[in-house]
Amino acid sequence: MLAMLARCLAWTAAFAFAPGIAGAATWQLLVVGLQDDPRLDRTRIEQAYPGHPTGRLLAAAQVAAEESRPVLDAAGHQLKLQSLEWDGQDAPALAAQLAQRGAHYLLLDLPLAQQKALMQAWVALAARPPIVFNVAEGSDELRGAACHPQWLHTLPSDRMRADALAQWLAARSWRELLWLVGPRPEDARLREVWQAAFKRHGLRVKAERRFLLSGDPRQRAQGNARLLTAEPAHDAVVVLDSDGEFARSLPYNTAQPRPVAGHAGLVALAWHPRWERYGAPQLNRRFQRQAGRPMVGQDWAAWVAVKAVAAVLEDRPRASLAQQLQALRSGSVTVDGFKGGTVSFRPWDGQLRQPLILAHGDGVAAVAPLEGAMHPRERLDTLGADEGESACKKR
Repeated sequence: MLAMLARCLAWTAAFAFAPGIAGAATWQLLVVGLQDDPRLDRTRIEQAYPGHPTGRLLAAAQVAAEESRPVLDAAGHQLKLQSLEWDGQDAPALAAQLAQRGAHYLLLDLPLAQQKALMQAWVALAARPPIVFNVAEGSDELRGAACHPQWLHTLPSDRMRADALAQWLAARSWRELLWLVGPRPEDARLREVWQAAFKRHGLRVKAERRFLLSGDPRQRAQGNARLLTAEPAHDAVVVLDSDGEFARSLPYNTAQPRPVAGHAGLVALAWHPRWERYGAPQLNRRFQRQAGRPMVGQDWAAWVAVKAVAAVLEDRPRASLAQQLQALRSGSVTVDGFKGGTVSFRPWDGQLRQPLILAHGDGVAAVAPLEGAMHPRERLDTLGADEGESACKKR
């Protein structure tokens, strides 16, 4: 078992600060990634599909930790930051190892299946996990039926991204849509999410078509953008393509001159390297120096998770881990996310409320919620499943 765990865990880049503070509390934070992560395959990174990760997330966590040094020094705390790469095979062994090590915070850079497996492993152990930040997976399932009271989510949910773009379409009265949906299981899951957003904002799907990229000549028509978008009349094309290859070729290749949104054209993102307000250029430069690449949404999600840890340690310097979690989930602890105003977590599903950047190529078109978006309590809750819609019952 020990040999297997030794193969399973790859520790890199230990990072600690303020070690000389007498009597300071030391908090352990682990960034957990996946060995041989297919999302980070070299060819996929080179394609730079909008909304996809472009590298490991440790660099973003390091930037946030360094920025938080003065705050934590003043509060009498130290944050020890490490990274771990998991082969994704034995979740119970990993959970047991993490419990033994006494990690306080986890940043999970893991796909949906691995996050669910780790969650179930802790349930089987009948043990309380650390405070867990999901920084890489947008699935609403983790925030809904499969939610866990220890999980917080800093990456926007798929529903939040769908609502942001639906607000934009509705604001321009582009309500008649042609909908193109991909063949992958992830596309089918996203289809349900987007249907809910369309309904919320009064958008109508005039036609829904399935596309397929294939080398088979008999299926060539299913990948032909002009044939797929020829009719009926519509105001905009929405494309759901979790893979990204078909969507990237769609703008300017439709049969009619229509805007494209979804996974190409106008895309809703947690972050964009061309976002230039509220201190974003300085953050982008700091990250570029640290990582050697532009900051994208997953990087921002890791960065803001560490900032949330620093914020709760500053706000509640004597709080236990359980009290810190309660303070974060209650929404009483806020963080400057460099997107205007402050951001906080929703009590019902642990999702970080946040503005979303609506971007196209190398530019930012708008920020959601858009002007006129109304909510009885919090405008940011117009993005994503509201409390009455949430399937999460584990608070």
